[in-house]
Amino acid sequence: MARPIPELDTEDLRQMAVRGGIEGAIDMDREELLDSLIARPGEGAWQEDPKPAAVNPNTYRYQAPDEQ
Repeated sequence: MARPIPELDTEDLRQMAVRGGIEGAIDMDREELLDSLIARPGEGAWQEDPKPAAVNPNTYRYQAPDEQ
């Protein structure tokens, strides 16, 4: 089983952040790496959709093709 993120070595955290595409991960210290890798409730732009979708997919129903 994998170890929790706070228990990983700094270099492991850095490699994880670099693979995840976090900008500036090479120059971050341990605390900055932990902050960038651990999701906290209410933080992060990924948790909110700034613009609702123009089309609601629930308004359309799939219709099977007509039998021929």
